[in-house]
Amino acid sequence: MRSPSRALAGALLVTGLFAPSMARAQGGTRAIEGRVVRPTATATLPVAGTTVVLHRVAPERAGPLDSMVTRRDGGYRFSYATTGDSAALYFVSTSRGGVAYFTTPTREGTPSGDSAELVVFDTTSRPIRITPMARHLIVTAPDTGQVRTIIEVYEISNDTTLTRVANGPEGFTFDAPLPSGISSVTAGEGDVSPDAVRVRNGRVQVTAPLSPGVKRVSFFYDVPLGDGTIEVLVESPLPVLEVLVEDPRGDATGAGLTAVDPVSVEGRPFRRFLAQDVAGAQTFTVTTPGKGVTSRLRLMLVVTAVGAAMLLGLGAAFLRGGPAAFASRRTVDPEALALEIAALDTRFESIAAPSEEQRAEHYLERAHLKGRLSDALAKRDGLA
Repeated sequence: MRSPSRALAGALLVTGLFAPSMARAQGGTRAIEGRVVRPTATATLPVAGTTVVLHRVAPERAGPLDSMVTRRDGGYRFSYATTGDSAALYFVSTSRGGVAYFTTPTREGTPSGDSAELVVFDTTSRPIRITPMARHLIVTAPDTGQVRTIIEVYEISNDTTLTRVANGPEGFTFDAPLPSGISSVTAGEGDVSPDAVRVRNGRVQVTAPLSPGVKRVSFFYDVPLGDGTIEVLVESPLPVLEVLVEDPRGDATGAGLTAVDPVSVEGRPFRRFLAQDVAGAQTFTVTTPGKGVTSRLRLMLVVTAVGAAMLLGLGAAFLRGGPAAFASRRTVDPEALALEIAALDTRFESIAAPSEEQRAEHYLERAHLKGRLSDALAKRDGLA
């Protein structure tokens, strides 16, 4: 078995952030100075007396460096020596109500102000409203002669100033209906841990905390081919509904769905259907007459984030990887996730004049990684 430091070094090299040529000794003193604040309905309040932790992540070792409690104004200031590898990253974390929060990982300079601010929220297990803002349904070609995979992606919004947490082991923070006969799902890449997605009584349930803002929940399941007809329930109103069907003869009808320009990925056609302002308590039907077989491992899925364009004022984003890869991209190590975020930022900063689509892709992927890091920190520290 590899030691944790060796495993971490491997993760760093995989991200492309810590190349061997970058490893060089450093010295000197730096500081991270910021505040912990809590928004309410009428004001943003300082959080005094809460513990904040300074973390260091580098190829040779990773872990917490220091901790302190915040001042009356919610402020904190860490001074630290920059010995060891110059590629080391530093960030600050805190928790409130069992939910972890953290600053952007940094390698250089002296972060302060907004970049070092930690915004935390009170929690509640009361049923506050979690609103579906968009739903994407991707129906793939069969991977065998017996079943096809359906991927669902929900964009959900918590518009309050409270983090919703599950009420006990049987509780959940968000749920959605599944097609008849589906008894198991596999969680995909998104803003919640795969361990926080389960099926109960024909519904997929999320048990992870949902902080204010927009989150993405994704999962997939197999359905038998049958006669090529799939009926899907729209339970609650939806601003945006999107259906992608990997079949040139596929169709989606009902719920106001209209065919728009198809997309083609690696020569495989996806018909695309959109609807806006969809009323709840209705169904739509997807027909897939094709019997062709596609590779489960190399399938590339395109999810055009119409909901993201509406909610964030950004362009389209892409979610890549077939169902197998879709399930496997689940880094749960907090240090590795922090490095993924830093590597993502490094790649984006290398683009001289990013397009709106590139900005959208970076923004959304960064938000998803931050959500996963928050959950991973909470699990590691015994808070979730």
